[in-house]
Amino acid sequence: MPLRSGLGHSYPGGIPTWISKSRSALVDTFLVRMFWAGLFALILTVLIALFPILAQADPLQRDQQSAISMPTSPVKLSAKFGEIGAYWGGTPHSGLDFEGDTGDAVFAIADGIVKDVSTRGSYGRTVTINHGRGVASMYAHLSATKVSVGDQVSAGDPIARVGATGKVSGSHLHLELQLREVPTDPYHFLFGANPGKASEPPEWACQIYHC
Repeated sequence: MPLRSGLGHSYPGGIPTWISKSRSALVDTFLVRMFWAGLFALILTVLIALFPILAQADPLQRDQQSAISMPTSPVKLSAKFGEIGAYWGGTPHSGLDFEGDTGDAVFAIADGIVKDVSTRGSYGRTVTINHGRGVASMYAHLSATKVSVGDQVSAGDPIARVGATGKVSGSHLHLELQLREVPTDPYHFLFGANPGKASEPPEWACQIYHC
């Protein structure tokens, strides 16, 4: 069979060598792009599926300084964090006390997930909310609760009612803010220069609760 000539190259009847190589390169490039596109789509699908779970597990993981709310309305403090008195067994007060009448609404101070609803000795009936990043708030001496463990709440949601359960002299709300399970001053979280950000526990709290 006579040889054909194309672009200065002789070849037996069929596809020129340069065309064959170009076609092979195009196929290889296409397969590589398809592989990376498929891998990207798989990763994106997994992230979309995991996002609601991650967000629910730690609602403040992305931004600890989220919206906050006062736990009662109106707001009137009756005892400060760190005060020492007979009602606290001679140890510093572990939270803030807010005046209120039995039945008044109690509100979540920040977004979170209800961690515990129980009766705890001198605290009486309590609700504890996990706000993420080691921060939790506990509401004590309640007359009634409106949430259950696992409920997701937003700042300002009603979660309970003021009461006089536990060791108290009258109706009020005891608000305790915990950082890594050690009490810290809720005043800084609610009224400080960086609202929504928990301050480090004081030395006395670390000595009592073991930071």
